[in-house]
Amino acid sequence: MGKYDSRNPHAEVEADKAWSIEQHAIDPIPLKDRHGTPAELFKMWIGANTNYVVVMTGALALSQGLSLWQALGAILVGNLLGCFVLGLTTIMGPRTGTSGIMTSRSSFGQLGSFLPKAVSLVSALSWFSINSVVATQALETLLKMGGFQSHAVVWVSLGIILAAEILLAIFGHATIIAAEKWIAVVLAILFGGLAAFVLPHTSFAMASAINHGGGSISTWLIAMGIIFSYPIGWANFASDYSRYFPAETSWKKIVLAAGGGQFVALMFCEMIGVLFATALGGTLGDDPVSQLGKFLPTWFIVPLLFSIILGGIAANVPNGYTAGLGLLALRIPINRITSLTIIALFTLCFRVVTVFYGQFFDMYQVFLNYMVFWTAPWAAVVIVDYFMRRGRYQADAWMKWGGGAYWYDGGIFWPGVIALLMGIVASLVFSNSPTYASPLMRDYLGWGDLSFEFGLLSAGLTYFVMARRSAHFRATVDAVAHAAS
Repeated sequence: MGKYDSRNPHAEVEADKAWSIEQHAIDPIPLKDRHGTPAELFKMWIGANTNYVVVMTGALALSQGLSLWQALGAILVGNLLGCFVLGLTTIMGPRTGTSGIMTSRSSFGQLGSFLPKAVSLVSALSWFSINSVVATQALETLLKMGGFQSHAVVWVSLGIILAAEILLAIFGHATIIAAEKWIAVVLAILFGGLAAFVLPHTSFAMASAINHGGGSISTWLIAMGIIFSYPIGWANFASDYSRYFPAETSWKKIVLAAGGGQFVALMFCEMIGVLFATALGGTLGDDPVSQLGKFLPTWFIVPLLFSIILGGIAANVPNGYTAGLGLLALRIPINRITSLTIIALFTLCFRVVTVFYGQFFDMYQVFLNYMVFWTAPWAAVVIVDYFMRRGRYQADAWMKWGGGAYWYDGGIFWPGVIALLMGIVASLVFSNSPTYASPLMRDYLGWGDLSFEFGLLSAGLTYFVMARRSAHFRATVDAVAHAAS
């Protein structure tokens, strides 16, 4: 009684049943409620990443001034690296039993972790809002095709999308896992149809000539960095969906399942995006949904619009779920349902900005580049921390405030905080992206964008050197080792 049943890993538990409201929030999942296998992650990440926003991300690589083949190379390398990091940031869940961003408490201290938690919350809210834009555009187009021409259509569309996303996020973990695996199958079929209709309009001879930026290694690195920024943007969410697994689950299987599922979905959709943008002359424009009618037969537009709506919801439910956990991680005295209501209001405000003031395609590109500046250093710190501890944590210390193993110096573990800041500075110094080009890169070195490479390396190395010399770190590691023996 009270222990995980290894003979039946697929068994449902009362606290986490599909289509019932999840009973746990950021509190570590008790052993009696552990269930599931890494195979769930493979299906979940395919469902969450087969959507039209990912198609647009592939088009962004081409829009930097690359040929078709150069863009496909950037997509392959960027996704290999980004999905591998995503997989590594998933392995903490079974060992900690809590959400991904809560892992920051061992790396940064209870108080020091507020910095990455706050930025993580902003990124989750931003993802939620961005995906809502495309899904709302698709539903708006669908309603107008049905004869609804009122100016209120955009707000009705947003209301329907938000209601569906928030409802699924309220149900929580098991419902998300169950829904995503079926959504993945439907979306793969419909997006495969999109590829089949776009391919005949793609001139591979012309594709080699779309090369406004010269096709240099610098341009290629910028495009590869944009592609990398999409999967790394999910890294702070990753352990949210592995935390119910039993603690002894193989970390290698988790990396392969989570990273592999995301890689399959991203490569599939981004290749479609490159082909689509090539057929359009290099870009999808500021209203990418409206471009669909140029190549698709009328009978296929309606089911494809449904797939865009479904894909937006599938991608957004994990974002909303994580954002809700993020608000709780900041010690705000609310419950998970209230936090999701706040998130819905934030998204509504974001949509007002995009309707009246923003160019969505440009805003999305800026957002992707911004993600790398902090997420890559954060991921490096928590991954290095995991392996330095050999995946052993003090479970009773996660929820303690004002004391315990992860309070360190007044709530701050300085090696983690300094490593994160060093990584962010390195990312900015070696950035040469459309969002920010540092004077060093722009005026002196003239290289392409190397922000995520230097962000990862500088943060990881700084943390490794400083943490291994820390008496606080050695004390927490020795305490866990002593308890295990």
